[in-house]
Amino acid sequence: MTPGSYTRRLYIGAQKPVRALLIRTAIILAIMGVAWLMLWIIRDGLADNRGTHPNALDVLYFSVVTVTTLGYGDIVPVSPEARAIVTFGITPLRLIVWVLLVSTAYELVLRRSIERIEMERLKKTLHNHIVICGFGVKGRSAVRELIERGTPPEQIMVIDESPAAIEEANRLAVNFLLGNAASEQMLRDAAIERAAHAIVVPNNDQACVLICLTIKELAPNVKIRAAAREDENIKLIRRSGADTVVAPSVSAGRLLASATSSPHSTNLIEELFEHGQGADLYDLRVDEKYAGLSPQELTDQHGILVLEVRPKTGETLEFHASRSRPLALGDKIIVYNPSQTNTR
Repeated sequence: MTPGSYTRRLYIGAQKPVRALLIRTAIILAIMGVAWLMLWIIRDGLADNRGTHPNALDVLYFSVVTVTTLGYGDIVPVSPEARAIVTFGITPLRLIVWVLLVSTAYELVLRRSIERIEMERLKKTLHNHIVICGFGVKGRSAVRELIERGTPPEQIMVIDESPAAIEEANRLAVNFLLGNAASEQMLRDAAIERAAHAIVVPNNDQACVLICLTIKELAPNVKIRAAAREDENIKLIRRSGADTVVAPSVSAGRLLASATSSPHSTNLIEELFEHGQGADLYDLRVDEKYAGLSPQELTDQHGILVLEVRPKTGETLEFHASRSRPLALGDKIIVYNPSQTNTR
């Protein structure tokens, strides 16, 4: 599947149907008023089967039944002017009213039903997927990196409140929910309880904290990766349930400062952020092929440079402390630029 070929699944959440109904009702009433005015001008060309001259109420009644295509036939246009007004003036208004009625039925009833059915079908296919809360610059970069690293687009669910993000999500071929990521219902629609990871990158740290708390309440086992805009909020976001917190603006400032004295090492660090463009770091699970080898032997025999070891017991062994320690089955090692076929 290539990005852009996937048909997006879009669910419009947090709608206000009452407001939409009131607006469309007001439009229809305005159309009825215009129709009444046009027919009132040529009221002498209207004939009533009662043999009486149509009054204002009769003209209003005729306007309503004509625009809504009921047409009882008790009042009819008889003069050429009246027939011309009904043909060329009332008919366009009639079409507008029917378009409004049909679109209202679709927007408020049919589309919601279709979207709900589609959402239920989609939720059944989501398992160990990744939920992206926020689709700004950081969210889009995260999605592109996930796809670059091999995550299928259909296993990525994006939640964002901006309708402008829909087309970009469609181009990247990922699932998209339009709404507030802090909403419990929206997160349930994203099947958060079955997700493997949640990447939380809203526009402010307050929203980040609220989203993390909501996710942790609904899905305690989901690993939350969050972004902080301010350095002092990192601890707060971590306490709200985030397993990993990154401050992009702070990290960028440190890289820029580092580049003034160590430009080449800074360039290497920059390469690590671009998957497949040069140097890469990976988490690698030790299997039967590597079990029993020390990190030094792994480097000598397979050309894999081990930077850090995370044993199954949970502690962290840095480069020098782990060089001669045999690797055990199931250990995690952080390696520099290995073959992608060896990663887990």
